Amino acid sequence: MAETNSGNGTNSRPARESIIGYFKRQPTETALFITRLITIFCSLYYVLPIGTPYAQQTAYSRAFFAAAATNALRLHQRVGGVQFSREFLIRIQGEDPCHYLFYSLLFADLTPLTLALWPIFLFALMHVTSFMEKLCVATGTEQTFVAKKLHEFNASYTLTLLSVIACSEIFMMPLILVLVLLGRWFILLPLVYYIFLISRYTSRRNPTSRTVYHQLRLYVEDLINNQHCPQIIRTIINAVIRLLCRLCPYGA
Repeated sequence: MAETNSGNGTNSRPARESIIGYFKRQPTETALFITRLITIFCSLYYVLPIGTPYAQQTAYSRAFFAAAATNALRLHQRVGGVQFSREFLIRIQGEDPCHYLFYSLLFADLTPLTLALWPIFLFALMHVTSFMEKLCVATGTEQTFVAKKLHEFNASYTLTLLSVIACSEIFMMPLILVLVLLGRWFILLPLVYYIFLISRYTSRRNPTSRTVYHQLRLYVEDLINNQHCPQIIRTIINAVIRLLCRLCPYGA
């Protein structure tokens, strides 16, 4: 009787899956895993001093092209096939992968800027670690040291990384303005990038950008309300804050 119970308990456990079997069962997620790995590798190759300037610039562009491929595939997952209708265009404009597909194609061929890599690098890192954690669970290795560290990383740092990504996107705007004034980027880029920022601010799935904007505003207002802050600085910053509030979408 004891042997029967033991056998039943063994049979009730989920069967362990091989790594190759998991890849075959999840072809789209596996393809996304590969493109994200390319983004991570190319980003690190650009940042670290391990190649020639030409090779590093090539890696910079490839990081964005890999991110564009990732987001194009994610967008296809979300909305399916292409439809030539106004409703379809409105729908894809509200999807996060569409925002980052636009972002990736925008910066792929521009003068390299390290800060521009942060959003695509950190998103790739987050999703790669999440995929690897799921892989460990599927293959029955969730109790290993690596699997536990992956789970700890995903549970502890996801919100922090999302905030870092939002800050990177926000602080890109003043850098873009400076680089445009220096003649390194085309003059309409601030307007184009503003469209991207508005898309992130109004994102339905990821409210982190709105949260970070609000936190930054509270922090800056706290600084300028200090009695040691010169009145002219307070006036200028308050004017900038009012301008930014007017530029924010209504009801966002």
